[in-house]
Amino acid sequence: MISASDIEVQLMISIKFIVLGFYAPAKYREEIVKIEIQLKEKIKENRRLKDNFETLVKANDAMKKDFETLQSQHDKLEKQAVSVQARLTNLQRKQDFTERQKEVELGNIALSTSVPKQKGQQRENKVQKEKKFSTSSCSYDIMGILLDWICDAHLRYAVTDQPTRAIERFSSTEYILERVLKILPTSVDMLREFPPNNFRISLPCLQFIYWSLINVEQASGQQKSNLSSTLRRLGEELYRSKTVKFMDVSSEKSDYPLSPTKLDKSKDGIYFRSSNQHVRLLSSLIILKTLSQVDLVAHVFDVLKNDLKSDVCKELFLYYQATPVVLQYLKPINKAFMGAAMDIFLQLSADTPFQTPFLESCGNEQWFRTVAMVLRAPTQDNKLLEKLSIIFQKLSKFKTNKRFFDVYTIVGIIQEILRGCSTDQAFLALNLKSILFNLTSTGGMQS
Repeated sequence: MISASDIEVQLMISIKFIVLGFYAPAKYREEIVKIEIQLKEKIKENRRLKDNFETLVKANDAMKKDFETLQSQHDKLEKQAVSVQARLTNLQRKQDFTERQKEVELGNIALSTSVPKQKGQQRENKVQKEKKFSTSSCSYDIMGILLDWICDAHLRYAVTDQPTRAIERFSSTEYILERVLKILPTSVDMLREFPPNNFRISLPCLQFIYWSLINVEQASGQQKSNLSSTLRRLGEELYRSKTVKFMDVSSEKSDYPLSPTKLDKSKDGIYFRSSNQHVRLLSSLIILKTLSQVDLVAHVFDVLKNDLKSDVCKELFLYYQATPVVLQYLKPINKAFMGAAMDIFLQLSADTPFQTPFLESCGNEQWFRTVAMVLRAPTQDNKLLEKLSIIFQKLSKFKTNKRFFDVYTIVGIIQEILRGCSTDQAFLALNLKSILFNLTSTGGMQS
């Protein structure tokens, strides 16, 4: 391609030739005419190349946009494929359980009509022995892993010659995940066999499971996807807290088997249905992290909101750093639970001794990034905005939170919402003005 400077030089040369042409012989005039023709052709070619280049740039931009669209669709389809695969696994497990249930029911009917009661008792004793052996095996496996962990990471290190040496290996993410992933799958079977109302056993187990889930989630999303089946079984066990009892051969009233839907009453009232607030709160948080069934999650939110009326539960909620657990349901993709999650945050932001610790737990990038997504959602619930404005008004008093308001352009969004407030939104407008005043005032009320 000919640059603009080259064209200017050629034009200057042509002008000189033309000026000199009046005094030059005829043959030089012919050469000047030829040079002018060539120059015009070069200019046309340069324009054509320029147009082609602009066309290629536009085509390239269009292809980039198409590629980004296809990439986003590919990511969504991959997530859907993982979800469908997990659902398929769950359905297969449910089908296997149903088939076994029918086989047991038919077998029990046959036994009740053809096999003496003594043989049925012997079979039941054999099943109970196998079940007891299986439970003991799970207990021994978990105990062995835990004791090895304690000895390796704590007891041996406590008597070394260099007590100030950093134990990077034992606090590394890989080391912790290795132990956690060995225990979590077996812990589901342990929960199923724990005696009811024995909080000395169930509570430490729930605490270990909860903190293990937090570590797995922070370490790697891939690890959590590999545990999807285990997590789902864990959440179901904590929510239902009941087991199916197919036959009661010890009953002297009848030799016929009971209905396969009869529930073992000794399992009622534990975990999520426990009378102990601590156990119930931990079970609720674990269920929110492991299950996605709408009706179950909605029930858990109702129970959690009722429990958080107590100061004891509020203190436990903050101790377990559970704000991110509820925050994941405040995202626009979880529209059905946004109101429930906001109600919980509103409860915790009330004027209680736990208000300041809760507001401090919200003063981070994750919380502000999520609520910024809520504010930018195409359709907004006025009641949700009013509740959010109350929390924003309290957070805006902290000087350290001002940078989050700036980074996520929340101030501009608030100003836009304020301009669109109608006369029946006086409460929302008042809160928004208070937020803007706190952010623009010097220093803020708290640091």
